[in-house]
Amino acid sequence: MWQRVLAVGAHPDDIEFGCGGTLLRHAAQGAEITAVVVSDGARGGEPLVRAAEQARAAELLGAKVVPLGLPDGDLGSLTHLVTLLEQVITDTAPDVVYTHLPEDTHQDHVETHRAMRIAARGQRNVLLFESPRSPVLSTGIAVDISDFIEEKTELLSQHASQTATSPELRDKAVRARALLHGLRFGCDYAEIFTPLRFSLPFGLGARSAEDPVA
Repeated sequence: MWQRVLAVGAHPDDIEFGCGGTLLRHAAQGAEITAVVVSDGARGGEPLVRAAEQARAAELLGAKVVPLGLPDGDLGSLTHLVTLLEQVITDTAPDVVYTHLPEDTHQDHVETHRAMRIAARGQRNVLLFESPRSPVLSTGIAVDISDFIEEKTELLSQHASQTATSPELRDKAVRARALLHGLRFGCDYAEIFTPLRFSLPFGLGARSAEDPVA
């Protein structure tokens, strides 16, 4: 079973949206979770407010937050970002890594994926999550989050400055997406990931499209 989990998102709320239910499942199994937030989120709101919202969500999740604090919309050189992320990976020695899909229309999400693809090149398990600006996945690795959907929506509700202006982050939309994935994979609610590299651990409740979630 994975005990050290690393999730990397470009902005506050990206991690909760993309893999919040799965992280809650990891936490329930006793895993140590580190959440890296690459940018300060300034284009979406006041950085101090967004940092406080991220801290509240992380407290509910039981995760450690590592804010890199790079400018929202301009993450700088790829080399510098890779170096920062490589240090986090060295410090946390994760069993599994979650980060953005490359198929996205937000430049920070794409750049975070590019950097993580390099920084996590030595990791055995790397799963890529959806964002509101990425395609809705129909195949991949699904994780049954039926027992954690309430808590996932609670995590996202901590990002009040964003739910006020982004309907896709609100309770109804989050449930609808998870319900769609669950219907496809044989459970009530699910999150879905594209595997960059993946070996299935006992107890996660994750299966491929060819072997739906029990």
